[in-house]
Amino acid sequence: GSGTSPVTTPPAEVITAAYKYVFSFVDARTDAPITDTLTIQFTGPAVDSGEVLDSSNSSVKGKSYTTTNGLIAAAANFNGSDDVFSILGGNLVKGWNTSGVQILRETSKLGEQVITVKLNNNNNAAAIQADTTLGIGMTASSTTAGAGGALPATTLSTADKTVSNAEGSAESVGTAKITIPVNTVARDAAGNLASGTLKLTVTKYGNSDVDALVAFPGGFTPNVTVCSGSELSGGAARGSGNFVTGGFAKFNLTDSSGKAIKKFDTPVTLTIDLPKTSKNPSTGATVKVGDSYPVWSFDESTGKWVFEANGTVQDKNPASASNFEVVFQSTHLSYWNLDYFASDNCTGSINIARNPTGDTRPLYIDIVGVEGSRYYRSISGVTDSALTLLYSPRINVNVTIKDSKGNVVGSALNQSLCNGVNVSTSQLPTITYATLQTNVTESCPDGVTGKRSVPTYVYFYDNSVYQGGYTSTGSSSIGNIESGLNGQLWVWNRLTSQWSTSSLTVNAPTTTRDVNFPNLQCVTGSVTSAQ
Repeated sequence: GSGTSPVTTPPAEVITAAYKYVFSFVDARTDAPITDTLTIQFTGPAVDSGEVLDSSNSSVKGKSYTTTNGLIAAAANFNGSDDVFSILGGNLVKGWNTSGVQILRETSKLGEQVITVKLNNNNNAAAIQADTTLGIGMTASSTTAGAGGALPATTLSTADKTVSNAEGSAESVGTAKITIPVNTVARDAAGNLASGTLKLTVTKYGNSDVDALVAFPGGFTPNVTVCSGSELSGGAARGSGNFVTGGFAKFNLTDSSGKAIKKFDTPVTLTIDLPKTSKNPSTGATVKVGDSYPVWSFDESTGKWVFEANGTVQDKNPASASNFEVVFQSTHLSYWNLDYFASDNCTGSINIARNPTGDTRPLYIDIVGVEGSRYYRSISGVTDSALTLLYSPRINVNVTIKDSKGNVVGSALNQSLCNGVNVSTSQLPTITYATLQTNVTESCPDGVTGKRSVPTYVYFYDNSVYQGGYTSTGSSSIGNIESGLNGQLWVWNRLTSQWSTSSLTVNAPTTTRDVNFPNLQCVTGSVTSAQ
């Protein structure tokens, strides 16, 4: 025969889930999308019950995914039973610490949302330590496992540095330290003995800097596992409280292939600095030497924080004007977190008085607990003026509002979310908005025959934020883009799991871009061709 026709393949299922997410994994130091391959996993009750779906509308349960541009999409058909899941991503071979966020139905918004996950790279320890705009300290060293996985005596500590805190004042990041006794036997998670040259890294996250707080895995309204002996010995229901953090740290030991060494036959000693301004949220009292302070570890396989012990607050040696320290022991490595779990919360609110009145440009909100009661939450792409915030902590916070370029356009200090925060924006400059219209198709290899619309999602990245969302028809309109912006268009073919990316400038009133994937299998006579 002489005709050419596409082989009939079923279109991808339409994603009708009420909650649609795209997760953007970025470098915490530069905010650039991560282009190394990241391994992504989903965990939690909503995953176990099949509520969380990938971009092909299939359950994510028991699967792992990869991304090479930092983007991965998911959706959720929450059924009301236990509507919470976590997404975790990383690649220790390339130096990327595993981290992620927890998603709750009650704190998600209906429809489409882009959620940023910030990862730190252990290979950039010197640059991270030297960056005084970043409230993160990092150090790296090497050690060698001897016969039978035995390690030499090792001590490694980050160096302190001073950064600008959420109130704009200079504040110490503090330090974190690991001490490994001589002849400690080390193993990976599967129990295999450590061998060869090992890389040890310690990362200290300050508790007052947004760039550090946003890297906190699991979120501040956490899914927690508690044990007898903790202040939560009766257990904690999802959403029943919030972390108020004294700071957190990540301890990594990896072999030459990037595999994590996790277990020790002898306890190692871990030390994390605690600001002297830290308060107990239950009593309001400032901590003092001799107080107990709860210590938690992050389970990267479940996305949960696990209560480990009540550490003891003690003076540093030599004494520090800024920090106490909490010392504890463990036989495993992970993220470690000094946190009170504030079990009482409220439905909070933020009301934004926009100038000019009626302005609907996307705004970005950072909520940081005041000094002594540090907490963090971010809200992206806000186009309205009244926000309801479930599971808000009963502490005072600082609210900062930024535009899409990161310029601060409004703030309110030392306010109670429970009583409602009122904040006005400055007089925002007049902006001409444009719409980006994208038409996505696929076809036979000739680019013409058999052309049909492709279920997809489309994102425009203006080197600051992502805008866009899902579509079931192949046509997508993204509004509220400032006219004249240059950026990248990211298009995902949900039938073939392919990305297309291109640069463009979006100009008012409408800029249209057609994207075609010439990858249908097509038949010419008795010959089948594919591309």
